[in-house]
Amino acid sequence: MMRMLLVAAFVASLAVSAAHPARAATGNADVAQLSARLEKLDADPVLGQYAFAQRTLARNAITDLANAGRSEREHALFIAEQRVDLAEASAKADADQARLDQLQREHDQIMLQASQADAAAARAELARQRLQYEAAVQQAQMLQAQGAQASQQAQQAQAEAEQARKLAAAQTRAAALARKEAKLAEAATKALQSDGSTASGGGHAATLRLSALSFSSGSDELTAAGRRRVADFAHAHAGRKIVIEPRGSSSARVLAGRRAVAVEAALEAAGAGQVSIRPVGHASKGTEVEIRAE
Repeated sequence: MMRMLLVAAFVASLAVSAAHPARAATGNADVAQLSARLEKLDADPVLGQYAFAQRTLARNAITDLANAGRSEREHALFIAEQRVDLAEASAKADADQARLDQLQREHDQIMLQASQADAAAARAELARQRLQYEAAVQQAQMLQAQGAQASQQAQQAQAEAEQARKLAAAQTRAAALARKEAKLAEAATKALQSDGSTASGGGHAATLRLSALSFSSGSDELTAAGRRRVADFAHAHAGRKIVIEPRGSSSARVLAGRRAVAVEAALEAAGAGQVSIRPVGHASKGTEVEIRAE
């Protein structure tokens, strides 16, 4: 009986020894796979320009996975995978936003050029009509000097009045186009000088989502850009019922609730009438506040 027990213990020790290399190989494979994904992201000519902070956190998480013990490995693997996923998603989101900003600047530049062309055409039309008016005046003076008949003088006076009316209309249109050109030039200048930090979800939409970027890091205080977006939403939906829904991960639900209260105060300060907070649970990650006009 004792001999059988010793044999069984020996066989069990051999099985455990054989399992350790398998676990080590699996761990090394996970590290290699995640590292390869991160290296691919770094080498991408477009996405490699964005999400530096998230990529750094992902590298740290992969290092923690490589150094994790057997009891810590499962948690370290989950964190490393999430960090790599977040780095890839953040880089894609930043690249898309940069492209959208570039298209907006190009659109503003095209609108400015079109306005400048309209203004130039209006100025040319104004000059042509001014020449016609001067010619008509000279003709009237010549007819008066020659002693034209009274009927001809009346007709010429009527023609001068018509020319004067057209001249005044052209001047009015030229002035209006000049004002439009100035406004578009100002908008284009602001767009070209913008650093590309616009938030998703326009102020006039029925739903506005405020991510963690709209708040000071780790607090419920709205940034200047966040306050502007909330105020724009309140003005765009004045008179409607506005519902605030805090969405935070399980570890950030308290912070999400505090941020929802801060957004409620900002909406009321901007003139929103009916504002309420509606808890909806938690998101998979991060802290987000959603505003909806009903």
